[in-house]
Amino acid sequence: MTRLSILPFALFAALALPVHAEDGVLDAHAGSADQNLFVFGGAFQNEWVWETAAFWRDHYEDNAFFGIGYQNFFYDSDFGFKLGAELGVGARFGENFSTEVWGGVVLRGDGITFGDVTISPAITGGLSLVSDTIGVETERADNIGRDVPVLFYMGPELSIAHAALPDMEFLARIQHRSGGYGIIAEIDGSNAATMGVRFKF
Repeated sequence: MTRLSILPFALFAALALPVHAEDGVLDAHAGSADQNLFVFGGAFQNEWVWETAAFWRDHYEDNAFFGIGYQNFFYDSDFGFKLGAELGVGARFGENFSTEVWGGVVLRGDGITFGDVTISPAITGGLSLVSDTIGVETERADNIGRDVPVLFYMGPELSIAHAALPDMEFLARIQHRSGGYGIIAEIDGSNAATMGVRFKF
């Protein structure tokens, strides 16, 4: 088993461990731990990462993404945000099939409430491991002359929840892989515009 193949299991083990501290910030907020599972899916597009937000544009590939993620929030600040860890696994399919595993740190804002509706921003940053590239990502990898199984992961998100269903919310999220402005590779890998639902527990 390679070091890269061990990474997803190590991330899962880290997420499963409870957070403890003798004293300090983590202990003070231990009672505010929050976990959730979310499922989401959508279509890959062939432009750059922030153009994914322009969902009305005709820039979609014949390739799709479906994923399942888990989040564990271990720090609830007094400044309107929570900090946690995320692990996910997904399928990338269309012109070919590949799998993706990602993990990282998630920062979530408390959101803005309009009556019974709350809209909350969040962003996840970490690493992504895929079994193969897909769509324009394959072309971009060919252009730099190297494989890119491991890239940085970013998942900016907006979610919406209703007071009548406090343990469920709907989300819109960008599923993004890239080389981090040349840190890993000079590549903007793949970008999918997705929607999904989250279940808190």
